Amino acid sequence: MQRLGDCLAHRISESVDFKGKIVLVVAGVEDVDSLGSGFIEVLTRAGADVRLTCLWMDRKTLNVPGREEVANIIQEYMDPIPPHVDHFVVLKSIVSSSCTIRTSLLRMLDETEAEHIHVASPVMLKGARRRLEAEFPASVGDKFEYWILAVDAQADENGNVIPGIGGSVYQRMGFTSQQDKNFYMPALVADRIVSRRKPIDQPSP
Repeated sequence: MQRLGDCLAHRISESVDFKGKIVLVVAGVEDVDSLGSGFIEVLTRAGADVRLTCLWMDRKTLNVPGREEVANIIQEYMDPIPPHVDHFVVLKSIVSSSCTIRTSLLRMLDETEAEHIHVASPVMLKGARRRLEAEFPASVGDKFEYWILAVDAQADENGNVIPGIGGSVYQRMGFTSQQDKNFYMPALVADRIVSRRKPIDQPSP
C-alpha cells in the first residue's frame, strides 16, 4: 500500500506542479500509515507543503430510502489549516460507495476553501464517481479530479469489490474489524503531534 501511495503521488505530480503549494491530504485512520505515508513522502519531495487530516469514522448501514450508508466522525487529527489551500486530496484505499469520501469532503470544506479537489485511490468501483458527484452541487463537483489506478465493475453481496483489493479492506490491512481500526493511532499522526509540541528552539535529535 505504501508503494501504491507512492505510485499515485507520482502520477499526480506528472500533471500537477506542487512546488510551493499547500496540499491538504485527508485520509481515514486505516490508510494513513500505508497509502498515506508513501503519498505524502512523494508530494513533500516534490516541494509541496503537505498538511494532514486523519479521520476516525464509524460507518453504518441504514434502512433509509436514498441513503444506504453514513460515516460519522468519532475522532480527528488536523495539522494547522489555512483558510485557503491550493489542493485538497481525499486519499482512500478503495472508492466504492460515496459515504466516507462525502464525510471527508464536507468536514474539510467546513475548514478551508480549495482551488483543486482530488480523489486519489488505487481502485474505484464503476459508478462510484457518479454517486459521489450527486452528493454535491455542481460548483463543488466540477472541481473533482480523479486519480485512479484501476476501475472494477463487480461487487459481492457485502459490497466488497471483486477483484479489486478484494474482501474486507480492514482485515487485509491488519485490523480485525471497523471497531479495531478506530482504536489505532497511526505512527505518522503520532510523529506530527510530537513535532507540534516540541519547543521551537529545541534541536532535532
